[in-house]
Amino acid sequence: MKIAMLGPAPPFRGGISLFAISLARAYKDLGHTVEFFNFKQQYPQLLFPGKGQYDKALSPNEFVNHRTLVPWLPKTWKETVHQIKLYMPEIIIVSWFLPYFAPAYGYILRHLSNTKIIILAHNITSHESWFGEKQFLQYVFKPATKIVTLSKATLDELHHKLPLYISKKGVLGYHPCYDMYNDFSTNSRKENTLLFFGLIKPYKGLDVLLQALPEVINSFPDVKLIIAGEVYGKSSIYTELIQKLGLENNVDCHFHYISDPEISHFYNSSCLCVLPYKSASQSGVIATSYSFGVPVLASNVGGLGEYVIEGKTGYLVPPDNPSALAEAIINHLQNKPDMNQAIDEYTKCYSWKGLAELLMK
Repeated sequence: MKIAMLGPAPPFRGGISLFAISLARAYKDLGHTVEFFNFKQQYPQLLFPGKGQYDKALSPNEFVNHRTLVPWLPKTWKETVHQIKLYMPEIIIVSWFLPYFAPAYGYILRHLSNTKIIILAHNITSHESWFGEKQFLQYVFKPATKIVTLSKATLDELHHKLPLYISKKGVLGYHPCYDMYNDFSTNSRKENTLLFFGLIKPYKGLDVLLQALPEVINSFPDVKLIIAGEVYGKSSIYTELIQKLGLENNVDCHFHYISDPEISHFYNSSCLCVLPYKSASQSGVIATSYSFGVPVLASNVGGLGEYVIEGKTGYLVPPDNPSALAEAIINHLQNKPDMNQAIDEYTKCYSWKGLAELLMK
């Protein structure tokens, strides 16, 4: 079968691009043909809050990669439609995560025929407020044959936000665990090292984790927190909070985009990955953590709770609650439970092949 994938793909960096390449590999292994219909430019540089949009370690040539789309240039929407029609896919899978892409995506999908449209909804409501978001969602989702969400919380949001004639197309999927990280080692784990990993935005709750840390230090003076990820905004917000709380000796900051070798190093050095999110749909960080056999401590918001088996693969705490977060961290460091087997069993249940087949049903 010929499958088209519309949305971010290598060489663009980030979780959506990584998800797309992992899913494409699963389809290739199943004997299907995949081509990416990717961006030539994803965001105007002046509006992009990060330091770069590309990951040089990601090859753009693993699959046929049509880099034609520029979201703010309608002439490229027409060219993208033309390229997709020349390919003649039976299915097109659309990576949805931000209303910013709605005008381009909606135009493209409305000009395709004889192609099943599957929207892979990484979220429904974006973490930042968007004017007219509901209308954008309807514009893009109306032509869909199927809408697959990655958590029940997101599926419920689809039913809540959109009319029945659209929401009835919703199907529950899941975020598979990444399988490209096969070099993890429990031998290099440091017992009292915590990890906060991924793109840093206000809703990720890094400030909550920093506020919880003094209580943890009282019980474990040698505890170390690794912060690894690029800050969207000012990193001074966090460095000033670290200084105010006197955490300089316990926090190791890496405020930049994290490459694969660094990902392996940080996870292999950590005993617990902490996600103190204030809001969420689901998270690729949990999938990455499980890929390294690292348990997670997450806020029980959005769909995060669906990916954590309490006491077996990790822990859940109320959001925006430094005391509860500190208590859970201390409990883990005191008891040092072995969660490797439970995490391994979990990752086997949620494979890329399984998701690929679910999308095609």
